[in-house]
Amino acid sequence: MFFALPNTLPPAGLFTAAHGLLLLGTLLVMAAALRVTRLFTEKKLRRIFLYLTLFLLLLEVGKILFALLRIGTRNPNEFVPLYFCSITLAAGLFSGAGRGRLRLCGDIFLATGGLVGGIVFLLVPATSLPSYPALHFLSLYSFLLHGAMVYMGLALHLSGLYRIKTADLPLAALPISITAAAALLVNHVYDLVTGTEIANLMFLSRDFPGTPISLLYRLPRPLFTLLMWVIQAFGPFLLVLLVARLTGGRRVTQAHPEN
Repeated sequence: MFFALPNTLPPAGLFTAAHGLLLLGTLLVMAAALRVTRLFTEKKLRRIFLYLTLFLLLLEVGKILFALLRIGTRNPNEFVPLYFCSITLAAGLFSGAGRGRLRLCGDIFLATGGLVGGIVFLLVPATSLPSYPALHFLSLYSFLLHGAMVYMGLALHLSGLYRIKTADLPLAALPISITAAAALLVNHVYDLVTGTEIANLMFLSRDFPGTPISLLYRLPRPLFTLLMWVIQAFGPFLLVLLVARLTGGRRVTQAHPEN
């Protein structure tokens, strides 16, 4: 069951009791982690980010191997880590072990894009629970990854290690735009080489039925792609900035830079 092929066992489904239990468990673990680490020094908190991201990277390798060896797929949508939430795997390393602008870039993504993306997935896990049971490797990994995204984003805000400001918008859009450009290139090359139209990394090239993307897909293809990039590159940052402004940008605690 833990490594069953997709749709060979009854899937957990969206907005079901199984989804609710996974969501509740993730929220409880996340709340406990925030409570335990709320007074950690900056050095300790960043070390947590680094170790957590390294663990997620190992699980991502497991996900890729599962897709290639267990499922036997050659569809890049299933194993190429060029999606919005995949940026967390780089941003976590930048935030945990980087310096200067590289660290800032990681912090910005985790505190904005990662935070919003994680929340959206936990509420609507459309890429795992519709195809797998709740206790499947991919279901559990997806909730761990996106729960970690929310945890790291909130930890940065609550510790005071990152305070959002309008001037950070270009750095927020940079890693997302680089990933989008790479995803578009892979989508185009894969479809060109195979003569198919299935590659949809970053959801930039095609519809994703059953999601709000279907509404946008009615637009002409170039406009659809442009709009999907704009929404992903700028939307999460602007949303978090709006919330910060509405709440007065208060910080609950202040991390200490000492060891």
